Amino acid sequence: MLVFGIIWLFGLFFTYTVSKTDLHTYLNSFHSPFFDLFFQGITFLGDGIFALLLAILFFFIRGRKEGILLLLTFIISALLAQLLKNFVFYEEMRPLFYIQAGELKVNTVQGIKMHLNHSFPSGHTTTIFALCSMVSMFFNSKRIGLLLLGIAVFTAFSRIYLSQHFLQDTLAGSILGISTSILIWWVWDKKLDKKLNKSIEK
Repeated sequence: MLVFGIIWLFGLFFTYTVSKTDLHTYLNSFHSPFFDLFFQGITFLGDGIFALLLAILFFFIRGRKEGILLLLTFIISALLAQLLKNFVFYEEMRPLFYIQAGELKVNTVQGIKMHLNHSFPSGHTTTIFALCSMVSMFFNSKRIGLLLLGIAVFTAFSRIYLSQHFLQDTLAGSILGISTSILIWWVWDKKLDKKLNKSIEK
């Protein structure tokens, strides 16, 4: 959480000191054929299909509790992200809007389906941070936590690299994802887990 907090604060600082189009232009100045393939692949980790597969995997390998928690984390965080996208920040446009308007000139990656609106917050970022933070609580290991943080950060950056989102979208998604997973973990640990254990004992 400390490492994430430092990264997040740096990102927040730049969103307030640099215009989002200038910042997006800078963050997209490192394109290469290798990174095009790499970020096309890693962005899938924030997809709903991957979240469902991960929940199923944990359900059968780690246990029912872990699988259910991951599934709940994905469903609730995704619903919250979609509610914010479609009903609160529905006027927030994606980088493609600014590219088409001539206000943003960046490299795009062939084969990627570009979206125009519903930019804030990033759904993929919300999902990957929700999943990674929940999994980190399963293992309670600093090394695994840092590894998962790295995966989440690269997945979030893939949304910027592919010009699907601005930095501010991913910052909001990361907070939403982590907050959702912590809340679900707390509710399960304090409320549901005890009720389930009591019902089993009876």
